[in-house]
Amino acid sequence: MSVTLKAVRGDDPTTDDDMRQVGWHADPFGRHSQRWWDGGGWTEKIRSEGTYGLDPVGIDSAPVAIPEPTPAQPIEDALFPIKRPKIADKIAMFVACVVFLALVAVFVVALTA
Repeated sequence: MSVTLKAVRGDDPTTDDDMRQVGWHADPFGRHSQRWWDGGGWTEKIRSEGTYGLDPVGIDSAPVAIPEPTPAQPIEDALFPIKRPKIADKIAMFVACVVFLALVAVFVVALTA
């Protein structure tokens, strides 16, 4: 099944989308020369001066003013994270090393006995 699609040039931009034929039409977003109408909506397929490309439909070309950000209000009832002091990490590492060496010593004595 093949469908022949013809390229349309110089379309009236006021044409209703329901009455528009499948094909290339003037880009309603004004970013390129033409945009592909698939019969149900504008697609990302565009062409300008003989070159083809993709341009997402939902992106606005005009910049929008962004209001100045306001700092967030602090959360009063939040619990602070519990931080261990750095010495606790060193003590834990020392204890782990002593336990490991003790286990190695027990293992060696058990094998030689």
